[in-house]
Parts: sequence; structure tokens; C-alpha cells
Amino acid sequence: MRHKIMILDTETCDLNGSVYDVGLVITDRTGMIHAEYNSLVQEVFTNADKMMGAFYAKKLFTHYSHMLQDGAIRMAAWETVAATVRQMAADHDVKTVAAYNLGFDQRVLRNMGQDFGTAPLFADDMRTLDLWQFACEVRLNNNAYRKIATAQGWVSPKGNIKTGAEFAHRFLSGDFGFIEDHTALSDAQIEAAIMAECFKSKKRIPYNVINAMPWRMVQRKAAA
Repeated sequence: MRHKIMILDTETCDLNGSVYDVGLVITDRTGMIHAEYNSLVQEVFTNADKMMGAFYAKKLFTHYSHMLQDGAIRMAAWETVAATVRQMAADHDVKTVAAYNLGFDQRVLRNMGQDFGTAPLFADDMRTLDLWQFACEVRLNNNAYRKIATAQGWVSPKGNIKTGAEFAHRFLSGDFGFIEDHTALSDAQIEAAIMAECFKSKKRIPYNVINAMPWRMVQRKAAA
């Protein structure tokens, strides 16, 4: 039986909680997707004051209104969303939960549980994998990425090479024009592809490592 991994992505109104979109895929090391789930969180998504302050508020009209109308996404109370995530992890015997910048998703999901009085989504012994850390360690920390990123302009105003999921996917897929959707399920899907490429490296896997700034390892070599 293949090792099952749950890759989560959340879209939020702020940096501490207020999750309005939860998406996940159940996958394995090859990137094969065995199950998917996506839901808007009713208590947050229907709160106009919160949603108008969201960083990607414009997606209410450019993405989510059409997705709801077409039945491409559902809406449910947070309690239902949380219960579904837990049940899917149990049904698929998930051993590892992963996300690109996992520390952020862990924090906002924990805060949602506290705000709404729901149980944690995952057991304390669930193994974690920050895909940002993984990608920086085994795929982006090299001269090939630094040269391409610099040539393509994947550099911040401060001069730092960008290592977010959008840029990791561009580099690993060869699609340098790729634009991240910033909706939860679509982002989880590309993160599964990034993870599969990282596993191909056969290098050490940074399980249970939450580093606030994994991109720094790419910058250090760039400055050397």
C-alpha cells in the first residue's frame, strides 16, 4: 500500500485565521491524486466585512461566484468542513499532512478550531511535511534555479530570489508563464506536483521541520 499524504491549502482573510476556502488532495509520492475535497467556510465566506478585507477579495467575483453557480465548489459550516477533513484522513489512512508553508496553514486551522470550538484536525503524532522547506532544500538550492529565477525576474523588490509555490512550479514544470490560481484546491493540486518532483531527488526528506524562512538557504548561496 502506498504511503498516503494529505496536501492542504487554505485561503484566508488575514494572517491569523478567518479561513474561507479549504482544499486538499490525498496523494502519494508519485503525485497520483486519490481523492480531493474543496469547500468554502460558510461562517467566514458569508461575512461581508471579513471577505472585503481579504487579500484576494476580488476572487469573490472573478472565481468563486462562478464556481458556486457551476457547482464546482460547495459551502459548509466550519464544523462540517473540519469533520470531513478528519474523516478523509482516517478513510485513506493518511500518515503525513503537507502544505507549502505548512506553518501558516497549521496556525490558521488551529485558530479556526479555537474560535469555533472544534477538535484539532489531526492527531498529535501525524507526521508533517512543509513542501516549501522540501522544495528549497532539494530542488531550488542550486545554481540552475538561481540563474533561471534571476533571468526570469523572479526576484523581490529587496533582491531576494522568490521561492513560493508559483515559482517552484514554474521551474519544475518548465512552464515559466504559470500563474498560481490562489484558490485552495487548485493550489493543493500544483503542490502535489511539486512534492512529486521533490521526492524524485532521493534526498533526505525534512519531515516535522517547520522553518519560518526556508527561502534563506537559497539566498545564502546566491550571495556567496
